[in-house]
Amino acid sequence: MKPKFLSLVFLLLSVLTVVAEPTAGEIAYAQGDYASAVEHWQEQGNRDGLTAPLLSALGNAEWKLGRKGRAVICWERALLLDPRDTVAIAGLRHAQTAGGIERPTASWSENYSAFLRADTWLILAGVSFWGMALCVALPLFSPKNKGAWYQRGLVTFATLLALSLPGLWGSHTSAQRAVVRRADVALRLTPTAQGEPVSGLGEGDIVRTERGFNGHTRVQTAEGKTGWVRSGEVEAIWGGGLPANLDQKAAP
Repeated sequence: MKPKFLSLVFLLLSVLTVVAEPTAGEIAYAQGDYASAVEHWQEQGNRDGLTAPLLSALGNAEWKLGRKGRAVICWERALLLDPRDTVAIAGLRHAQTAGGIERPTASWSENYSAFLRADTWLILAGVSFWGMALCVALPLFSPKNKGAWYQRGLVTFATLLALSLPGLWGSHTSAQRAVVRRADVALRLTPTAQGEPVSGLGEGDIVRTERGFNGHTRVQTAEGKTGWVRSGEVEAIWGGGLPANLDQKAAP
């Protein structure tokens, strides 16, 4: 009995100590072949679906290749999937400090919404609203069953709804952000090619979008300046998938 027990213990220990083999992308990244790492991770994302760790790693490789816009898109979309992803947070901080990327200061509601994913806030608000409606409607149809339970339920669901509303608003304003994908983009006074430039934007800078017109998008920079840029010069953070290919130069 004892040898069998010891064999079982050793078997469990061997299973627990198994270390996952590195992927092809991780091997290429460790060897400094960032272009191959990007290719492998893109194939993995298309095959198995995108995750926050995959997008964060992809952002690191894109940054190493000098593709600031693509890197920032990857990090920001990783945070949409996991607001606490440490790699994406570190990447964006490095981009701002060492890379010169400008990123608007998050409002209190956007910081609040970062505790949960946007779809989680939406589900929480929906459940709270219909829970309130149920607590109000049921006693009307069955007056004899009125009791303290529906009052407690009404207060609970109303509290949850009140807590979820700032998260929904923060998610909404966060969804209006976009990343500049071109180098040396001119912020123009009017939505025309001949519009007077009022400022400049660099690749990877994050702006807040307002509305579109005549193939242009009105944006607000991190410094609070407003103007128009060509719609193809920015890419919205909100949404899934890999960064769009906007005639990027081939990787070395």
